[in-house]
Amino acid sequence: MAKRFWPVREYHANLLKEETGWVRKEPGGRLNVALLYPNTYQVGLANLGLAVIYDMLNQRADTLCERAFLPDRAGLKIQQKAKAPLLTLESCRPLDEFDLILASISFENDYPNLVRMLEMAGLDPWAEKRNGPPVIAGGVAMMLNPEPLALLMDGFLLGEAEVILDPFIQALEEAPTESREELLLHLSKNAPGFYAPMFYTPLYHPDGRLKAFTPSQGLPERIKAPKYTGPAKGMAQSVFQSKGPELADMKLLEVGRGCGHGCRFCAAGHIYRPPRLGHADDFMEPALEAAKNGDKIGLVCAAASDLEGIDHLASEVIRLGGKISVSSLRADRLGDDLVRALAQSRHQTVALAPEAGSPRLRRIINKHLTEEDLAGGVEKLIQGGVPNIRLYFMVGLPEETEEDITEMIGLIKRIRQQVVSLSRARGYLGRVTISMNAFIPKPWTPFQWQPMAPLKTVKKRMNRVKKELAGMPNLKIVADVPKYAELQAVLSRGDRRLAPLLLTLAKDPNPQRAFAALDLDPGFYADRKRMEDELFPWDFVDHKITKSYLLAEAKRAEQEKQSPDCNPAKCTRCGVCGHEKA
Repeated sequence: MAKRFWPVREYHANLLKEETGWVRKEPGGRLNVALLYPNTYQVGLANLGLAVIYDMLNQRADTLCERAFLPDRAGLKIQQKAKAPLLTLESCRPLDEFDLILASISFENDYPNLVRMLEMAGLDPWAEKRNGPPVIAGGVAMMLNPEPLALLMDGFLLGEAEVILDPFIQALEEAPTESREELLLHLSKNAPGFYAPMFYTPLYHPDGRLKAFTPSQGLPERIKAPKYTGPAKGMAQSVFQSKGPELADMKLLEVGRGCGHGCRFCAAGHIYRPPRLGHADDFMEPALEAAKNGDKIGLVCAAASDLEGIDHLASEVIRLGGKISVSSLRADRLGDDLVRALAQSRHQTVALAPEAGSPRLRRIINKHLTEEDLAGGVEKLIQGGVPNIRLYFMVGLPEETEEDITEMIGLIKRIRQQVVSLSRARGYLGRVTISMNAFIPKPWTPFQWQPMAPLKTVKKRMNRVKKELAGMPNLKIVADVPKYAELQAVLSRGDRRLAPLLLTLAKDPNPQRAFAALDLDPGFYADRKRMEDELFPWDFVDHKITKSYLLAEAKRAEQEKQSPDCNPAKCTRCGVCGHEKA
């Protein structure tokens, strides 16, 4: 095998030469786990969820974990020339030689990639037909709604790795081995957050809506998704670093999980409740250790500027010769020291997310951001030495009208003029980049009942923005591709009847052709307004947040009312931190 697959081995060895943090163990006497990431090495290397799982498993003396990624163009060409199946990165072993296959999935549009990887490995994508090791999926996309993959996976881990992974491995080691069904039943009863679809049966109304979702074998109707409640310094950190892939050259520190601002479109802000935000002191030691080596430190959080003490942390990193980067900032919470540290780290562009162009729409989505806040943040960044600004907007938000698009265009013009004026005074001309993305309704948000705007409407409004701002200097407009946003909307709120769609997309990634080939109406999943009492495919997952709270927030959105930030010390409205007070 070594000789036959030598080109792949050499390709993997060259990747590992540039990477630190990987582990190679002898397979004998250990549980052998293949950890799949359904995208390329360049994308997956910076994924903190993947890093946490890999590190936790390899910290165990009784377990070996190796990674496998979707081959990029160069890797696929080498694999095909060698006539090799999908092989793990560390030892170039086929997946069917492992005891267990785990998949870490963050994004819905990666589902077809997972199917491709199984097929590359010589494994049947259908769970009931597959021979070989059990295939279990986890990750944030699965916590939201695992059902589109229910017929393809043997099981799912619902919850956060820090608290569910070790109990799962223990239950697996104690499980009977007589049959796959007995194994999955044992895990369902003994591993927190474990879901085996074979023991849950959906029933549908004649119009296609879900009527019932019934467990068997004495299993619960709802499966709790456990969350990490330990110290903040125990949250995720980089395991791998490499010179090549984007973000992989940073020391990534997760400084907060979840977000308390309560934006109504944001799934992470709801399923990760209560928000767990540390203090800068919790992360000072690893940050300063990396800074002494001249590394760049990436602070990962839904709103890193919320971190108490972040200005001091950023200043200390710069003082010791490091650089600082942040995943997300709020315009209304920017400190001078943080901005100065970003500029000294040679950040050419910092992104802010007004999300909507009009005050009315920002109230509807509960953004808690005024134009004055946005302008103040822009001024602080430009005056602090950051030359360029990127603004994120969504198109097709609930209750959006053409007037809201008019206001978005006006806001962009004013911010662009502000950036040009402030930067000209500093001796250069700054640039504003506008990133437009279609709004996608997500499970576990107050907008889970809402339809996605029709593709025709989204395209029309994006084109209008581009046309009215065309030719304006120092302004760049980029937009996502609406047809792929529609696919994400289908998969986000889909059910297990979508398995044939995933297999079709694995062969041809064009969504429209796949829908047509299967005679599947994407509108049923993407742009259908849900009934208030509708049973959703993801309702069986228990994140403690109540459906009545989400519906109440949806009503407040219709009334254009904002709600206060999440405050676990005082509020129990959503049900996560105590008894619901509707």
